[in-house]
Amino acid sequence: MKQLGILDTAFVNLEQSNTPQHVGGMGIYDPSTAPGGFVRFKDVISSFERRLGNMPLFRTRLVEVPGGIDRPYWVKDANFDVEFHLRHIALPEPGDWRQLCIQVARLHSRPLDMSRPLWEAYIIEGLDKIPNLPEGCFAVYTKMHHALVDGAGGSAFMAALHDLVPDPVDDPNAYSEPRLVDDEPSVSELLTKATFNSIKNGAQLLTGSVRTGRDLGKYA
Repeated sequence: MKQLGILDTAFVNLEQSNTPQHVGGMGIYDPSTAPGGFVRFKDVISSFERRLGNMPLFRTRLVEVPGGIDRPYWVKDANFDVEFHLRHIALPEPGDWRQLCIQVARLHSRPLDMSRPLWEAYIIEGLDKIPNLPEGCFAVYTKMHHALVDGAGGSAFMAALHDLVPDPVDDPNAYSEPRLVDDEPSVSELLTKATFNSIKNGAQLLTGSVRTGRDLGKYA
């Protein structure tokens, strides 16, 4: 498991139904370059499943420390289901650019399920009435909690989902992250870690205070 940093914990604590703390982005894809000239939803699922193997953080969920006495942890979600995070929808009529923007705005306004891995992706079809877009194209809108990714992390996630050449050579180390322990911590383990962190932080604060006092003494 991996403990959240101070800033990421702040994003979790700021999460409210009217102030969700996720970020999002959208891309539009031309299926004509895919094998057979089309992309099926199950192809998208397979691609996500394969590429998420090197990004275990996107298979984790939050575990809070009892009483909120310490920062929460990321732990591997034993019940992770990629199909829960991938949604397949069609753009409502009239299917124009304005309607696409409205649809994405509605999706973005919905908070993420904080009990699951904190990301979702929506495959949106029905864009044929939008001018200057390839025939049969589709959009992918992705949203991720700010506690899960920062700007660089979001860019790495998107880079890991795409290839720059038609026939890439698989690199098992590309965009890899440290593997996480499978077992979810017990309440006693969380409380033990919280106690240790409290003592460590107190010692660091005391050491810092002594050092600051010595430095100030030089100018007395």
